[in-house]
Amino acid sequence: MSQALGIFMIFCLHLALAAGSADAQGVAKDEGKESVGRLKATLYIGTDGDVAKLGEKAAVVDEETMVRLRRIGQMRFKHYRKLGEDTQSVFRSYENWLTPLKPSEEILLSFESRGRSYDEGLRLDLELWQHRRKVMKSDPVLHKGRPLLILGPKWRGGTLIIAVELIQITTKK
Repeated sequence: MSQALGIFMIFCLHLALAAGSADAQGVAKDEGKESVGRLKATLYIGTDGDVAKLGEKAAVVDEETMVRLRRIGQMRFKHYRKLGEDTQSVFRSYENWLTPLKPSEEILLSFESRGRSYDEGLRLDLELWQHRRKVMKSDPVLHKGRPLLILGPKWRGGTLIIAVELIQITTKK
């Protein structure tokens, strides 16, 4: 009987050690990889020239977006086309990349969270890269439903316009 009790106690000890090990692994979880929101970058091109030169993949932009773009004087063009978009998670403490012209890495946006703003926005370090060179750095506060419009560089006979939008913000715990 005492041998059975000893085996039972050893079994319980192993079970307790295994549970403690699982708890320790949970504590070691990297909180920096926790998602605090989602960003979407949409790449447009505005041009007064021939849109046929932009290629077949350049999609016509909806009326609502054209009206929004034309409200800004420097973004008034005869024609707008959508070149691509990308959506990525915003991690608490890690840099991430948006590639709106997939699979090309000709135009990239890097971003890193700087935390929430007092008015439920998300503060970011944001960089625009063209041909692997940083061409712009900014630290905007983005709010859901209010895209940041960036007048980009000249490109292929037109001017790039990048819309960066916070599409989701994780609620506070």
